[in-house]
Amino acid sequence: MTYALFSPSNKVPNIPKFYGSDKVIHLGMFIGMAFLWDRVIRQRIDKKSEVGNKIYTKYLVLWIFIAILTEYLQRLVPGRSFDYFDIMTNIIGVIIGTGIFIYFNKRGSILV
Repeated sequence: MTYALFSPSNKVPNIPKFYGSDKVIHLGMFIGMAFLWDRVIRQRIDKKSEVGNKIYTKYLVLWIFIAILTEYLQRLVPGRSFDYFDIMTNIIGVIIGTGIFIYFNKRGSILV
């Protein structure tokens, strides 16, 4: 994910282009990242404790910060650009990924 976000655009694999295709990619990357990191965090904290919930909340805020920061840092990479809509898409991806994790976690799914 880091490679795709911070590589010059001519170094990123060519993908089918359609209006908003970059938003779909951002959304998918951040949904996947949030879901996978939710699994890692939840396996290491007590799910029912107040301390565990505070850690999880701090983690969520951290990933929203990272979603914003990655877009700001892209303006420093040649061939990349800054876009407020990418920030929104990144944050929505974090929220959706976390929501998917919570949904499956509450149902005792083997996915989480």
